Amino acid sequence: MSREVVLAAAKNRFATDGYERTTLRAIAKDAHVDPSMVLYLFGSKLDLFRESLRLILDPERLVEALSEAGGDVGSRMARVYLQIWESPETGPSMVVMLQSATSNSEAHEAFRTFMQTYVLAAVSGVLGGDEHARLRAMLAATTLVGTAVLRYVMKIPPLATIPTEDLVALLAPTVTRYLTADAEELGLPAQSV
Repeated sequence: MSREVVLAAAKNRFATDGYERTTLRAIAKDAHVDPSMVLYLFGSKLDLFRESLRLILDPERLVEALSEAGGDVGSRMARVYLQIWESPETGPSMVVMLQSATSNSEAHEAFRTFMQTYVLAAVSGVLGGDEHARLRAMLAATTLVGTAVLRYVMKIPPLATIPTEDLVALLAPTVTRYLTADAEELGLPAQSV
């Protein structure tokens, strides 16, 4: 029995039942372990939820897209992010996890912590790690996450029906601008010393 088996079971259970209806007993049953082992490995349902997010939205995929040479950074970031939502392995989980994060305060806190600690920290680290880098990463995230909510969660046309590569082309200039434009051009506030 490994930590990865429990994490995979948790990812699947959270994806099908959402945060509120998922129990540690159900996860333990799916992983074929005693519920006390789940608590021993992860400490709480909240911590397990946060860790299972890493199986769905791997910050390293975004960092790789940001670090690759060739093409524009906005296209690479948008394409990778949309692929996560469109993959049968991760897309349904993303929808349920985001719904859980907007309807349950514990799931919201776990998702917020995950985004700050893993995703935004990883992306801003590639951008230099300072206050501006963090703000740039957050601005790019608003574009990408907002698009995902309207396209994959709420399914509002025409955003929900536009071909993915067309959407990448529409998102890329904004994401590129947020990640690479001059701080003054973006109107970023002065960094504290």
